[in-house]
Amino acid sequence: MVRFSKVRFLVRFSNQGHTPKDVRALSLSAFETVKPFGGDVGNVRVSSYAIELDLLLSSKLKLQDAIHALEGDLGSLLTSRELDTLGPQLDVEEEIRQGIELFNSERYWESHEALEYAWRKASGSNKEVLQGIILVAAALVHLQRDESKVALSVMQRAYHKLTGKDPAYFGIDIENLRNELSRMISAGIPEFVKIKTNP
Repeated sequence: MVRFSKVRFLVRFSNQGHTPKDVRALSLSAFETVKPFGGDVGNVRVSSYAIELDLLLSSKLKLQDAIHALEGDLGSLLTSRELDTLGPQLDVEEEIRQGIELFNSERYWESHEALEYAWRKASGSNKEVLQGIILVAAALVHLQRDESKVALSVMQRAYHKLTGKDPAYFGIDIENLRNELSRMISAGIPEFVKIKTNP
């Protein structure tokens, strides 16, 4: 028996008023929508602006049909890209800039991915700062999946990674980020945040 591997895409649709509490229902609905195309859905996440998910298809040729069907179910398409392919190689500063831009657009999974490339090239204290920011992005991915307790736990780890570090890193206001984490951890209520940068 020959097995065909699935092609994986990250697709984002405009959010029509859903919250992370809707993740399970959205997952089931999206799966039923793409099943006729031999598709599958994974890792549904809900931000303020978008519903994003991994779309697995047996062929790239089915992408447009699957997206069109999902638009009828979820909302208009915002972005689509194939995963598991290498993008352009950027320098560390550009990867960090891109990671922060994605973070501030509540595209936390993609931010995590971009910042991880920079993290691999970093060393010493820089590596720890990046790891702290990556952990914040990971925590917010959990929040997008309605996993608040896990999000808070990861935020605590991020807070400790960022403690005692320079208050500014590549223009990022680390002190403000630590204060935001401290506030959410103390309240026991995680929420979507933005990373402030210094001009």
